Amino acid sequence: MKIASAQLRNFRNHTETELEFKTAANALLGENGQGKTNVLEALSYLCLTKSFYAANDGTVVQQGKDFFDVRGTLLLDHGTEQTIRVSYDAAVNRRRYFVGEKEIVTFSSVIGKYPIVILSPENSSITFGTPADRRKFIDLTISQSSKVYIDDALEYRRTLRQRNKILSEAARKKMLTAADKASLEPWTEALVTRGAKIILKRAQFLREFAPYVSDAYAAIVEDGEAPATAYEPQIACSPDDSAAAVEERYRRMLEEKRADEIKTGASLVGPHRDEIAFSLNGLRLRTYSSQGQHKTFLVGLKIAEFFYLKERCSETPVFLLDDVFSELDDPRSTRLVGFIENLAQTFITATSESVFRNALQWNDERQKIFIRNGAPVSEREMITA
Repeated sequence: MKIASAQLRNFRNHTETELEFKTAANALLGENGQGKTNVLEALSYLCLTKSFYAANDGTVVQQGKDFFDVRGTLLLDHGTEQTIRVSYDAAVNRRRYFVGEKEIVTFSSVIGKYPIVILSPENSSITFGTPADRRKFIDLTISQSSKVYIDDALEYRRTLRQRNKILSEAARKKMLTAADKASLEPWTEALVTRGAKIILKRAQFLREFAPYVSDAYAAIVEDGEAPATAYEPQIACSPDDSAAAVEERYRRMLEEKRADEIKTGASLVGPHRDEIAFSLNGLRLRTYSSQGQHKTFLVGLKIAEFFYLKERCSETPVFLLDDVFSELDDPRSTRLVGFIENLAQTFITATSESVFRNALQWNDERQKIFIRNGAPVSEREMITA
């Protein structure tokens, strides 16, 4: 897949921005706060229906305006051209997504059709942050390659919310009444059924994903560091386990935790509490690794994500790289740029073009786009500003 063009209206600090893109590397250059990342954010709306940066659509609307509109032209691998439009109306707090003239009501149906891999400062939480941050990373990766997983994950979250409501009420009363128990049981069974599927799929994914991580790491690091990933679910599972076996363990653990759940008012067992462990040379990444090693590990994860999605989706993913060079030394930065831009269409933000000096040659497939005050400007304008 390639993104041929994009138009941003009332989007962050972009009032009216129109951009044409090259098929290989597109370097977005400018000082911090000028609107480079906003362009990548707009592309994520086109491909994922939402921002990779903002949790709330309302914060994306340009100050003083009541809507934003993003449009783009996508060229799919099999030759089809599609026009995408995403709009948001602040008055009714509604986001809408269109493919051509057809409005897509179920946003989850878009996930995986236009795969992208995003590497931004916000992703640092994948290695530095909580288990929830790591679960979010693998869930999005799996979701872009599996519609079944999206459905299971969405239904699990809905079930979890309903079950927690009942437990919260029981905690308030300090008891689970017969009526509460009758209400809780079907939600418990739904949680077990969906949860077991998620656990098994995550375990399968991480087994398949491990060699991608090792290969990606070797491509950007030359000092023999050995990365590893591991799934640490609350409910044990093995490659030979059936869904029924995992479900049975799940039910037993929920029964064991019933008193604690009533006391705390929350579901204490399930894939919403699992951990994904990352290590380097046999040592836990969060505990023993430097900031630079964290950044390199994260880059390796994202390259691995690209190859995984490329093999499992019907489209080649697009890379969005936002400010990825701040904690990488020059040799690793040069290797990273040269390696990634040969894989797919790439969008890279940077404050200086020096990071590309030894890695890219500007030609018909590669370009520099200078951004200032929420608008593209010429290189001459940038220099004389």
